[in-house]
Amino acid sequence: MSDNDQSSYITRGEIEVQVDTVPIEPDAAIEDLVDRLDSARGVLLSSSYEYPGRYTRWDMGFVDPPVSVTSQGDLVTAKALNPRGEVLLSPIRQIMQEIEHISIVEEDADRLVCQIERPTVRFEEEDRSRQPSSFAVIRAIVELFNGPDEHLGFYGAFGYDLAFQFEPIDLKLVRPEDQRDLVLYVPDEIIVVDHQGGIAERRRYEFSYAGSSTADISRGGAREPYQPDLALEPMRDHESGEYAEVVDLARQYFARGDLFEVVSSQTFVEPSPEPPSELFRRLKEQNPSPYGFLINLGQAEWLGGASPEMYVRVEGDRVETCPISGTIARGQDPLDDASQILALLNSEKDESELTMCTDVDRNDKSR
Repeated sequence: MSDNDQSSYITRGEIEVQVDTVPIEPDAAIEDLVDRLDSARGVLLSSSYEYPGRYTRWDMGFVDPPVSVTSQGDLVTAKALNPRGEVLLSPIRQIMQEIEHISIVEEDADRLVCQIERPTVRFEEEDRSRQPSSFAVIRAIVELFNGPDEHLGFYGAFGYDLAFQFEPIDLKLVRPEDQRDLVLYVPDEIIVVDHQGGIAERRRYEFSYAGSSTADISRGGAREPYQPDLALEPMRDHESGEYAEVVDLARQYFARGDLFEVVSSQTFVEPSPEPPSELFRRLKEQNPSPYGFLINLGQAEWLGGASPEMYVRVEGDRVETCPISGTIARGQDPLDDASQILALLNSEKDESELTMCTDVDRNDKSR
């Protein structure tokens, strides 16, 4: 690749996109991005583990996206996070007006709020994902930006409560008023690092639509530095022994045949004097994994993690899934590791769990 590579195309939604690609030094760019996520909205997806033929060490991320899309229950909000985002709200507004069972209820120069009309008829299981939901808006915006660039798209996080848009379940617990069910960003500058291929680049995007363009508008966004709440008292949502009681109760339901799967959980809260960037670096060092992420979701909320599991990979019309089960501590040396691996492979409990996960996964994908 030359020092500067330019290309352009038109998306399915008639947005003209110009892409300016420049080679960069990979390590410094990623470390700088991690630090910037302490105060700027954005996403980093990275890997601290490589297995030839299975996992590839990709790093990619960005800060200061021009547009965010969030949802709370039946409301979906598209917001311009800077003046560049206001250019993109115009085509988003246009497609929102064309989606069935969606109506715009609030609108100004930098914000659109639409409401989803909940269905009054019952959908069969195989059709539930097609009923009116937040994903109708997401699909429309994805189609709006659809083009040959494999890196431009939505990045962000989905919450578990999105499942209730498809399943007719009465919620028993009150949700926080500020809870968001999803937070997604459309970037206009992406750092892409392929460690295996030895390629690192910064991809900058300019958008034009209906006579308006981002070309002469500077990049940037608001800064909200991390502020630790050192007065926060450590807490948990279960007293000692309560979680074991939940597990015992679940086992009784299983024995009666009332449950096939249950996901019990505990919430622990601790104050963190260290910023998200430091926690993410420690996590990558202590738990090297094929999939790592650090996301500044705005509203003083960050999401970070590391996982060995690939939930889904889509290439063309091929959908691949890789359910896993069972965890065990690393050994003190390679021989101890081998012993731990053997114990996990011979675990009847983990074999049963893997069978269950595979069956549930196949059912979900069949929809």
